[in-house]
Amino acid sequence: MADHLAVTVPLSSIERIQIYVNSARRSLPQIQAETGADYILNGTLYNTRTFAPVCHLKVDGTVLCNPDYSVMGYAWDDGPDIFMDSLPDPARRDYIACTPLIVSSKPLSKLTYDSGQGGKRGRSVIGIKGDRLSLYCTRDGGSMARTPEALRDDLAAAGWDSAVMLDGGGSSSCWFRGNELISDSDRKIHDYILVFLKKEELPMGVKTYSAKKDGSTYLSTNFRVKEFACNDGSDTVLISEELVNLLQKIRDHFGDQVIINSGYRTSTYNKQVGGATNSQHVKGTAADIVVKGATPLEVAQYAEYLQPNSGGIGVYQSFTHVDVRSSRSRWDNRSGKEVVVSGWPGYQEASVDNIPSSAHKEGVAWALENGILRGNADGDLMLSQPVTVQKLCTMMKRLAKHLGKD
Repeated sequence: MADHLAVTVPLSSIERIQIYVNSARRSLPQIQAETGADYILNGTLYNTRTFAPVCHLKVDGTVLCNPDYSVMGYAWDDGPDIFMDSLPDPARRDYIACTPLIVSSKPLSKLTYDSGQGGKRGRSVIGIKGDRLSLYCTRDGGSMARTPEALRDDLAAAGWDSAVMLDGGGSSSCWFRGNELISDSDRKIHDYILVFLKKEELPMGVKTYSAKKDGSTYLSTNFRVKEFACNDGSDTVLISEELVNLLQKIRDHFGDQVIINSGYRTSTYNKQVGGATNSQHVKGTAADIVVKGATPLEVAQYAEYLQPNSGGIGVYQSFTHVDVRSSRSRWDNRSGKEVVVSGWPGYQEASVDNIPSSAHKEGVAWALENGILRGNADGDLMLSQPVTVQKLCTMMKRLAKHLGKD
């Protein structure tokens, strides 16, 4: 179980930021399920007896707490416009405050906080770093527990431009795109900061699933949602229906298990593993697979047969990459260095045209009898070989002579 979770989110990717007042005293997982927020972090200090906030707090235009002092905190109207502000600020729709740590890129030399906030505790922080929103959470009693001063120094060293320490200790809790940290599961927290990202338009046929809720759901005869889940343990899974169909055809052909080493990837995880910036994995349209009993090349050759004019097919030492992009891309990475190739020929389905029938046999016999078809010096008719233009013209001349039109 993680002792520490931290993320930075481009402000340009944020749709909105909401302060969720937990009047119903729901748990963090319940709130995430209810709202569908991408990131959740516990909020400001509150009185555990009255369940009322004790620091500056304004939610959707309504002031919930207005202490008789000014302090630096964060204010916004929508979310992407969040900035450090002197609170209270009547002009802003939402704001939250607690203990400022860094203001205008300068760590505060003297921190102001209640004695109950001191000592080494779990910590939650909201801040700004460049053009990104920063969220930070550590477990109470964990290896990353910090005093407020040590926390300030850590964040300053990490380059945060501004930071506000929120409620901590047993309240320290977060949910960052499927990664969860909860210090005290029995504690009911007054408010949370919810971050919602802009939803990119998904490619045609790509659907969104939950690894936790839908993991055991079958997408086809042999493939389930959980097989495509990101390897970082996050809950959201994007899966292309076309990709599932492709993998099922591969599974049916080889008649053995298809293991998905890497399916969907979050942008963060894709960056961690060195994936391409515009990776098909991030779109839910790619899979790195191993087929039992087949080499990566054999899998690529059959995939080439299935989608000769589109999709991506890459051969690696131990697996095959397949994707269903609309354009066409082929590469060889078996040496550890990617080399573009023209394709992966080598597989051809048995065709009825290549299987001699009684009609074919009669036709061959007639052509032999009438001198139109002749074999080579060894008597081989070479019936399965391609016919050159020269051979075709020769046989046509023989046919014309047979018909008396020579």
